[in-house]
Amino acid sequence: MRLSVLLIGYNSWHFLEKNLHSLLFLKDRPDVEILYVDNASGDDSVSKIKALYPFVKVYANPGNLGVSKARNQALKKASGDYFWILDSDTEVNEAALDEMVTFMDSHTCAGICGCKMYGQDGTVQDSCRPFPSLKEKFMSGMRIVWNKLGGRRRDCPPISYDKTGNTPFEVDYVIGACQLIRREAQQRTGWLDEHIFYGPEDADFCLRMKQAGYKTYYLPQVSIYHAYQRISSHQVFSSTALQHIKGLIYYFWKHRKVCFYGKEHFASSL
Repeated sequence: MRLSVLLIGYNSWHFLEKNLHSLLFLKDRPDVEILYVDNASGDDSVSKIKALYPFVKVYANPGNLGVSKARNQALKKASGDYFWILDSDTEVNEAALDEMVTFMDSHTCAGICGCKMYGQDGTVQDSCRPFPSLKEKFMSGMRIVWNKLGGRRRDCPPISYDKTGNTPFEVDYVIGACQLIRREAQQRTGWLDEHIFYGPEDADFCLRMKQAGYKTYYLPQVSIYHAYQRISSHQVFSSTALQHIKGLIYYFWKHRKVCFYGKEHFASSL
């Protein structure tokens, strides 16, 4: 099998319908499989996918197991040389996939790559980032709380890479909304960390992949659409937001040598 497309969802049929429609160009390819893991949705996602997209392999969980566990379920069932992890709120195209696969084929040092993503407002999203830092996350959290409490809005863009060019470049991590992963690299790195229910499992995975000797790349010359729900930001006091905060605390403790002392401590954090 050449490619496994991996999707998960939780009450997200309104996004999945568009996502799966955008994947129809892969429907008749014998070297491609599409897997969907459902986290106990109450919007009939499972029955609708089975009825409208019978070529998709569907697996239903009895409860909401979170992002990492659901994606690991899909990874363990996948048989492709490459795993294409996508969020349910993405819409993809053949050109983007072809370019990413071609890049991975010709760059064996690459364990993961992602591409440019546009949002609903047409702007380029911050989908490739430096590894999370305590200072950046603290300031970001304070801005969100301040804005939610009615303070004078303060928008301060996070530290990011220059994404205006057309040449692929190495980054710390690409967000889990779109990751093309080499099977060999995943096997050497291991599974997504299931201690993280919702974020930052993507940063953790890319960091561990770097520790395993692989690089992560961003391809700005091709793009997909991403609605970008940002649940943890829009619902700052929700249980999902609290899970995200819990995941960040775990991440910073797990990688404390890197987070506190810098990337030169990668070897000592193994």
